[in-house]
Amino acid sequence: MNTFPSLLSLALLTTSAAATTDNTEVQTAPDGATSTMAIASPVMERISITANRKQNVDTDLAMSLDSISKSELALDKGQHPAESLNSVAGVLIDQLGGGQGHKTAIRMPMNTSGYYLFLQDNIPIQSPAFFNHNGLWWSSFNTNVGRIEVIKGAGTALYGSGAVAATINVLSDEVEDANRLDSGLMLGSDNFHKLQLGYNRKPEAGKGWRISASAQESDGWQEHTATQRAEVNARHEYEIDANQRLVTLLSASTLEQEMAAGLTEEQYRQDRNQSGLSDAVLAVDPTRRSDYLRLSSQWDKQSGDANYSLIGYLRRNTNSYTATWNANMPMVDSVVRSAGLLALANWVHGDDSETTVGADLEYSVGDESSFQPLDVTVGGYKPDSFVAGERFYDDSTDYLGLSPYVQHQRPLTENLTLTLGARFDYAGYDYHNHLAALGDIGHGKLSIADREDSFSHLSPKASLNYRLGDSSSLYLRYANSFRLPTSGSLYHITTKDSIEGLSNLKPEISDTYELGYKANLDSLSWDLALYYMDVDDGIVNAFDSELGFRYQVNATRVIHKGVELAADWQATRELALSLAFTRASHEFDDYPPITGNQMMNAPEYITNVRARYNPDALEGLSLMLEWQAIGDYWMDDANSRRYEGYQLTNLKARYKINDRVSINARATNLWDKDYVQSAALSYGKANINPGAPRSLYLGVDVSW
Repeated sequence: MNTFPSLLSLALLTTSAAATTDNTEVQTAPDGATSTMAIASPVMERISITANRKQNVDTDLAMSLDSISKSELALDKGQHPAESLNSVAGVLIDQLGGGQGHKTAIRMPMNTSGYYLFLQDNIPIQSPAFFNHNGLWWSSFNTNVGRIEVIKGAGTALYGSGAVAATINVLSDEVEDANRLDSGLMLGSDNFHKLQLGYNRKPEAGKGWRISASAQESDGWQEHTATQRAEVNARHEYEIDANQRLVTLLSASTLEQEMAAGLTEEQYRQDRNQSGLSDAVLAVDPTRRSDYLRLSSQWDKQSGDANYSLIGYLRRNTNSYTATWNANMPMVDSVVRSAGLLALANWVHGDDSETTVGADLEYSVGDESSFQPLDVTVGGYKPDSFVAGERFYDDSTDYLGLSPYVQHQRPLTENLTLTLGARFDYAGYDYHNHLAALGDIGHGKLSIADREDSFSHLSPKASLNYRLGDSSSLYLRYANSFRLPTSGSLYHITTKDSIEGLSNLKPEISDTYELGYKANLDSLSWDLALYYMDVDDGIVNAFDSELGFRYQVNATRVIHKGVELAADWQATRELALSLAFTRASHEFDDYPPITGNQMMNAPEYITNVRARYNPDALEGLSLMLEWQAIGDYWMDDANSRRYEGYQLTNLKARYKINDRVSINARATNLWDKDYVQSAALSYGKANINPGAPRSLYLGVDVSW
């Protein structure tokens, strides 16, 4: 902590926020049109489509929104979205165990709850009723990614449950004009190897397709963390006529990885590379297997001053794993099948105002089960014995979500624009229990009868955006949002919940207030945002020491507030510097007996500084030196023990030999520091997830 103020002061003098050194970049509109914007300097006027599925300059948007360009992604050459997303102000993606799983901390502590909406090409990656905190592993990040956008804070009227703290949209590349075959090979530490192939074909004007595939394997730096992953992404584009377009997308992936557990402090001191699993558990080889398939088709039409968009999609995802974080190591299986429709219409009126109306519809069926794979006796407040073959739940839940919305934008003066919006969400659950026996099944678990539940919520939105000139703006924003209780939190309940009248969980309701300033100058661009977000009826895990188990309840009001700064400075023709910084507080406002305490796993600050060097003497070479610092945080909600955080340095390079061949190299954790990626207290004992040692990667990309 003592070195942080001086480092921040230095960074503020030489900052920037994610500049690209390309002189042009193709931007994609939701109707399929592209525009290439030439710029005089490497600092680009930033464009976004996530806010309202239309192409917008960021200074016209009254919200905190960042994007990661294709050139930045090419330099990062990451094997996980975290390696690029952590360069965004206020964003921390905590990659778990070096695998593909992750926790997310955006205007929130590190958590696994559904405060985030993950999108692929504007379509939800998963159902809100069956939220998985690892959802980004179902994106096409490893095969076809052209851009990533992040809306921080509550989403616009276009987005519902989950868009509380942030919305992340992974956008795939469009079909290009030239026919081309791309290939890439990367080798790295711990027997990492990855192969990528892609083919772009445009046989005639108005028609074309792109197919991309990848396969990667790694033994993992930690014991029992080997990973295998394969994915394919296909995109077909058809220009029906000058005003209509049809885009069809197919995404599929399969993932299998061995699973480790958190370490005790003694295990960490003995050998930080160990798995944290006992020999008995290793004998059953705990793993995770996840398969994903999604097919979508988007129709866009422009008719005069009106634009129409219709997206239909089918989705299937599976998740089977051993819950190594639970003392009895249960097996969990789930399959979720979904069908959805996203409809939107936008009209631009004669007075330069515009109106957007739309509706989202999704029907999902989730089959979930859990059983005991081996005999286990656990200690704790109330010792318990588990017998192999016991079933804890086996059920299916039908989910229906219907959400109409409206948004209107109107200029009040030449420079001042008002945006008003509202979204109504209805969610219905129909639960079916497949277990023969109902009632108390032991171990603090209750098997309940079939039941139906429904929730509804109206989310108002309002903002003012004031253009200070051609390149800067000031905005004020209010947004209400909510988070649904998932199927698991409703129906996989404990006997304590039965005492309280089964599961009476309600949605969490949040209000976000935000003040921001943006500027895109000749060599400097920066964004400053101050936010305040309160969450009412917060769903928390409570513990009953008498009965000896945990349960969920709406029991708290939490205040999240902070400041985010992103800045990008093109210092010279060859050197660009950037800063992404946030400082935040996450406090229990009403949760006796810990009212006034800070939430656990909530870093005091998150900082990412990047220096990019493109020497004129060697055209085609790009170098990046990256420094990341994660601040102190409490290891439990009782604020009894504090973790000091960590700092890391990464080095990345890319050399474009010619138009067909490029090579890339990366060194993460350059100084090979021993550090703890995350740490928490459970039952008074530390649970430690060690960070990865120095890792080296070398790759080559070839196009024909």
